[in-house]
Amino acid sequence: MSGEKSLVLVHNTDRDRFELWDGETFMGLVGYEKDGEVYILLHTVIEEHFGQQGIARLLVSMVLTRMRLDGRKIRPVCSYVRRFLIRFPEYQLLVAPR
Repeated sequence: MSGEKSLVLVHNTDRDRFELWDGETFMGLVGYEKDGEVYILLHTVIEEHFGQQGIARLLVSMVLTRMRLDGRKIRPVCSYVRRFLIRFPEYQLLVAPR
């Protein structure tokens, strides 16, 4: 990650995903489907050269914080997001009832 640019979370509604960018550099995404107003979080993908640097945790925390601020609910299908929710239970309130 460059120290000169800031990380930006982009909600790419055309591609049903949240993207993490560092300036012009794409770092990763969280893909989703919608079921009414619930976001079904399907997968988290980080560019290989950013692996093992905490980028997935940062990306998922940014997405979940955005969901909380927007008053949205989620259904975690992605195994990474499911593990994240166990590790950081403060985000459990975002999980939609079945």
